[in-house]
Amino acid sequence: MPFEQTIREPIPEAIKSEVWRRDGGKCVKCGAGVNLQFDHIIPIWKGGATTTANLRLLCRSSNLGKRNYI
Repeated sequence: MPFEQTIREPIPEAIKSEVWRRDGGKCVKCGAGVNLQFDHIIPIWKGGATTTANLRLLCRSSNLGKRNYI
């Protein structure tokens, strides 16, 4: 089966703002304030939604590290 890339809709600005405010503009795993990414707690490919409840801020290192646990 060939690799298929999923095209995602961008995260709405209102949701980004709420997640940023809730998480204090820092990685929720390590507290870093740089190289932040919006992370789906339950990945989209597993049925996760793009909602404030399913998003969090992670730094790049923490986000890449979580791949070992999915």
